[in-house]
Amino acid sequence: MPAPSTRSAEADDKFFTALENGHAVRAACLAADYARRCVYRWRKSDAAFAARWAKALTMAGELLEEEADRRGRDGTDVPVFHRGEVCGSKRMYSDGLLLARLKAIKPEQYREKVVMQASDLRPITVVLRDFSLEDLVCRLARGETVDMTTIPARIRALLERAEDDAAHTKPHTNPQPTPVPLVPLQAR
Repeated sequence: MPAPSTRSAEADDKFFTALENGHAVRAACLAADYARRCVYRWRKSDAAFAARWAKALTMAGELLEEEADRRGRDGTDVPVFHRGEVCGSKRMYSDGLLLARLKAIKPEQYREKVVMQASDLRPITVVLRDFSLEDLVCRLARGETVDMTTIPARIRALLERAEDDAAHTKPHTNPQPTPVPLVPLQAR
């Protein structure tokens, strides 16, 4: 295990070059003489280091993708032995890599379609709470004046939509809305 890491531009270059070439973080750390815990700490605290790491992983992904394509499409030469001597070569293709690439490129044709059957169908109840909306209703119930600019945009959109719906469904004979008395909530 390397000694406690001291960062340098040269060691950073070694680390990121190893990552770009598809090596694991552990191997990249060995190339740069960095401790793994240090590089993860630097990635968390240094935005430039994190961005360079992300770029290196993107490049590695593209490189490995090209290699997977080559092995699946073009194959690789494997030596053929006879009595311990190399007597030729044979082209081997990776059906698994070719199929994986087809699944990624044309998932609608090549990806498995799995249909799950539930053995015990019971209804479930999901309770969603909108705390911003609850806060707004509580403030209105207490009689507070609410500034529209302090209301989140999605709730303002709901209110505007409700106003539009109300304008389209109410007869236009009474332009003043009828106030609805708020009943205080009783403690249980």
